[in-house]
Amino acid sequence: MLTIKPPDINIGQLQTARGKVLTRLTGKTETIAVVEQDNLRWLRFSGGSIQSAMWMQEPAYPALDYIQAMLCSLLYTGYPARLLNLGLGSGVIERFLISQLPDVTTVSVELDPDIVKIAREYFHLPPAHPVTLASAQRFLQNSNDTFDIILCDIYTKDANINPLHSPDFFRDAAHSLMPNGVLAINCLPETEAEMVELLLKVRVYLPWVMLYDVPDQQNIILLCSRTKYPSASDIIHRAHELNESIGLDLSSICAGWVRVPVGSQHN
Repeated sequence: MLTIKPPDINIGQLQTARGKVLTRLTGKTETIAVVEQDNLRWLRFSGGSIQSAMWMQEPAYPALDYIQAMLCSLLYTGYPARLLNLGLGSGVIERFLISQLPDVTTVSVELDPDIVKIAREYFHLPPAHPVTLASAQRFLQNSNDTFDIILCDIYTKDANINPLHSPDFFRDAAHSLMPNGVLAINCLPETEAEMVELLLKVRVYLPWVMLYDVPDQQNIILLCSRTKYPSASDIIHRAHELNESIGLDLSSICAGWVRVPVGSQHN
């Protein structure tokens, strides 16, 4: 069980905080720095974006709001048997699940081996936890496995790498989901039109969508499924149970989910 609830993190402060640079690597798409200040360690990309952060006193705690919003997928389905994480980052999802929900089989996919190296050396990703080196698109195309939850946290403006630019990604993700499964996506749309285009693509295959606009950030989280989204009361009840069992309180996020209306053919 999580024993410490760290204070909230101001992403804007991390983007400009100097801190101590522990290492800097040039990855496939941009330069990545591991920065540490006081009890906090985080990944900062050359464009200034913060991908993830870790409290040193409680490494398993999902420190950023958008990560907690993605973990609301646990409230959609209940505890999953199998979870696929597309985009390793610092391994925050893996640290959380291995520590708090060890019965969940977690499959991790990452394109950049430097990211895997950083996660293992600086962010407590267990050496024994396997990571498949592949693009999200290629992995789904070649996989015959099915999952209760698929998380997709991949941000790059390179359309050849970002799976959200491809309608085939949503087809393949839906194919890899259990009938009641959910796809959680972290997206950073630059315009309303871009957000609408993304929703149109995903709803061809996964028509039931919940949306969370992360406060004071560009991130928008989508939970997408073939089956009807849970009621607000069910979400709150499951959040209470999760908090009681492992000490992660997602109740403040629960009220912010918007249920995107579906057509009459899905009602």
